Amino acid sequence: MTPLMNLLYDYAMDTVFTARLTTPEYRNINNLLDRLSGDLRASLAPDARDTFKKYHDALQEQRQLELEAMFLSAFALCRELG
Repeated sequence: MTPLMNLLYDYAMDTVFTARLTTPEYRNINNLLDRLSGDLRASLAPDARDTFKKYHDALQEQRQLELEAMFLSAFALCRELG
């Protein structure tokens, strides 16, 4: 993304997007994911925990890339409509 797009994306993530993360449904699913992740990590053998961390980190990166793609798609759509 260009510096301007990064600025707009950061603004959207810090304001509009995060405001939508305060619903009970989001909190419930986030709490469930945290609990399940902790349970899974605790049940793994110590040598498998590093693999789990790498997997978790890759999922986080994938989520970030998907959010950026959605933002860019929405921005392009807004430009088309404007």
